[in-house]
Amino acid sequence: MHKMKIVLMTFSGDLTGKIGDLRGHLEARGAEVMRFDTDRFPTEAQVAFSQEPGRELLRLSCDGQDVFLEPGDAIWYRRARWGGLLPQDMDRQLRHGCVVESEALLRGIMAAARCFVMDPPERVRERGHKPYQQRLARELGLATPRTLMTNDPVEARAFIASCPGGAITKMLSAFAVIGEAGEEQVVFTTSLREEHLDKLDGLRFAPMVFQERLQKRLELRITVVGSRMFAAAVDSQRTAGAEVDWRERGVSLLGSWSRYELPAEVERALVRYMERIGMQYSAIDMIVEPDGRHVFLEANPAGECFWLEHYAPHFPLTEAIADVLVGAAGARRAVGP
Repeated sequence: MHKMKIVLMTFSGDLTGKIGDLRGHLEARGAEVMRFDTDRFPTEAQVAFSQEPGRELLRLSCDGQDVFLEPGDAIWYRRARWGGLLPQDMDRQLRHGCVVESEALLRGIMAAARCFVMDPPERVRERGHKPYQQRLARELGLATPRTLMTNDPVEARAFIASCPGGAITKMLSAFAVIGEAGEEQVVFTTSLREEHLDKLDGLRFAPMVFQERLQKRLELRITVVGSRMFAAAVDSQRTAGAEVDWRERGVSLLGSWSRYELPAEVERALVRYMERIGMQYSAIDMIVEPDGRHVFLEANPAGECFWLEHYAPHFPLTEAIADVLVGAAGARRAVGP
């Protein structure tokens, strides 16, 4: 009898204890589990994809454990830090080449694997594009903010001037800025003020997202895991510094989230959204305005969620992920190839 093998694809700095809990859930259901840290490849972990006449093998090795993936197995793609442990003192071009090749093989084996992947990294990347998300959300009947994504300062100034309630700006992709002392500084959503307008010529170096500033009654984080949807709400306007981007005070808000019942038409639209993007997981951000209108902001195809299990409302997210990975009845969302 085939013993199911499940690979948890992440990186060594991913220290949430819920990964250990997930391993426990999976092993309790009879699966063999491997944690594969992408930053430890190729220096400390190995991968081999081989084809011989009549045979094809995919092997992953880490910490003395070998896993040969077969059609009935599964991969959970959570996080990646390609080539993260390669020596920093390597020749710069050589190190870059090693990172590119390492990423190419790990992405390649997940694309080639005949087993279930939650979710394929190429799909995670494609479905994270904000213009695509905004277009799809509107097609499905979800309200979206007035939005401009551009590198044209003239158009940006005109858009900002057309927003009587003010405008915000944010980046198209998630990244951190590393300070001189090595500290990680996250780029948060920013409310535009008069002094920012003089800096818009900087768009010639990088485009940005501009949106009308909305009044907020609540902010929602809707975590979709397979066929299940978990909605949580927080009143960010009651916490100084969280009014524009709740993540700036995310730690102080950890105990402030509560369960939220989505209107039926919003939930149906989000179900259709997940069907269209063809994924098992997503962390969706929305706003509830004072008049009750629900506004779609974005969907994070690999967004963080476990604080909503560790703290209130204590959603059973780890168990839900385990259900999808082992293929429990009704747990996986039907998606295309």
